Amino acid sequence: MSVRDVLGVVWVSRWLVLASVLLVVAGSLAYLERQEETYRSTTAVQLQSTRAASDDATEVTVATTPSDVVAPSVVKAAAADLGVPAATVEGSVTGSFGSEDGATILVTAEGSDPQATRVMADAVARAYAAHLVQLRDAQLGQLDDQRDSQRDQLVPVDKQLKKDPEDPLAAAERTTIVDQYQTLTEQMNTLRSLVVPGEIAQKASAGQPVGIPPAAVVALAVLGGLLVGVGLAFARRGVDVRVRGAHDAARTAASPVLAELADARRADRDARETGVLPVAGKRATPFTESVRELRTAVQVATDEHERVVVVVTSADSLAPRSFVAANLAASYALSGRRTIAVSGDLRRPQLDELLPAASGWSGDERQLRSTTVPNLSVFPVPQEDMDPADFLATDRARDLLERLRERAEVVVIDAPPVLAAADASILGRYATGVVLLAASGRTDRLVLAEAADRLRVNDVPLLGVALTLAAGDRRMRAATTYGDPPVARRARRRAGAAAASAADQESDAAPAEQPAPAAPRTRRDTSQAAEGDRSVAAGRR
Repeated sequence: MSVRDVLGVVWVSRWLVLASVLLVVAGSLAYLERQEETYRSTTAVQLQSTRAASDDATEVTVATTPSDVVAPSVVKAAAADLGVPAATVEGSVTGSFGSEDGATILVTAEGSDPQATRVMADAVARAYAAHLVQLRDAQLGQLDDQRDSQRDQLVPVDKQLKKDPEDPLAAAERTTIVDQYQTLTEQMNTLRSLVVPGEIAQKASAGQPVGIPPAAVVALAVLGGLLVGVGLAFARRGVDVRVRGAHDAARTAASPVLAELADARRADRDARETGVLPVAGKRATPFTESVRELRTAVQVATDEHERVVVVVTSADSLAPRSFVAANLAASYALSGRRTIAVSGDLRRPQLDELLPAASGWSGDERQLRSTTVPNLSVFPVPQEDMDPADFLATDRARDLLERLRERAEVVVIDAPPVLAAADASILGRYATGVVLLAASGRTDRLVLAEAADRLRVNDVPLLGVALTLAAGDRRMRAATTYGDPPVARRARRRAGAAAASAADQESDAAPAEQPAPAAPRTRRDTSQAAEGDRSVAAGRR
């Protein structure tokens, strides 16, 4: 999956992604609102050291660990200094080493008040520094006990040497005991020189907030919300039953995608406002070019037939089927082929409105008539009392289409949705091929597959699928649109409306002459036009 595909999935579910971000951010704000702010202050206590007289490389300090910071005597003294319960101090203070050599002890206090934590850290540090004197004295007592033990061991050795002054074992043992005694004495003297075993090296400052800052929490919440939203978007796509893209449509219908009709609904809306088919204008848009691609694909698929009947139907009512059929017929006509558009939807006819009569035309509105597009005629909906499917199955309907086929090189029939009625399947039996429309992002995969299968079951020649796309990117639409600006387009709309009004008045006054039919085209002319379409398609690819 490319980056563009990923962005497309996210864009389709953009509101879901936005909702996820808002929910996660709202949750983080609620958490911050309920979370009590905690502050931390730290005081550094420097342990004093001195060197023994006989060994300059050895430094002597009071033996202590960070656990001594919360010793009962320290906590009790600090609590008395602060005037708070000892449990409050014990639950708020911790100790740790401040350097690798263990010469610095850090006293850290945490609480909800930044100033109170600073005062507590300093008070506990003072109590700990005073406690170091007691630790020193206790260490001196341990060294003195060890000296006494050495003296006791020396008494039997001296007695043995009195009996036998030449005893080598007793002499060696006495030497070892004396050396150990002297070492202990030297350590005691060195330790006694530490009048102040430790002192505060750096007092605590005002407490700093503990944990992640609120701004960072919100930023992480936005990022987390995006991740959740994107995950939900892909999960939604995984369970999405709608057709997504050309590959999906081709796989679902088991038929090739002839063209992707870009911005079909927008083009339909604009055409109904202006009264001009997009293909009939000089303005190049993504939709007009995709209709020409569809025409070329159909032309290539039906190239072996001299006269072509194409049925345009859809899997459901979500695609602008009649609008696409009208533009396809107009595209054929503008390429020089005599074309007839047939309104085969007897239930909800729309083709008549999309292809109005040419200016000055008069005659039976229920018969074949010319349109404003050169080389294009339209056969309106016949008036029948029979059910549309029953009428289309009659020999009369078959003969009608055969007569229309003889009068044109291309006949384009607008048929109802395949699953809505049997009309499309019946008309498809009379046709050279059928174009099945589906709306990307709207048509259900099951519906498209069922529509394609129904056409095949009825032995209808399915040429392929035409996929109508949603509105594209605004910048891409502007870059791929070329023609008259909006001001000129609005002026053209007003002029078209005025011309239509004048034509109505003239038709009421006196009927105009019927325009002469276009000259018939030969098989050679048709082949040359088809070859030109294929060359244009190849160049575009």
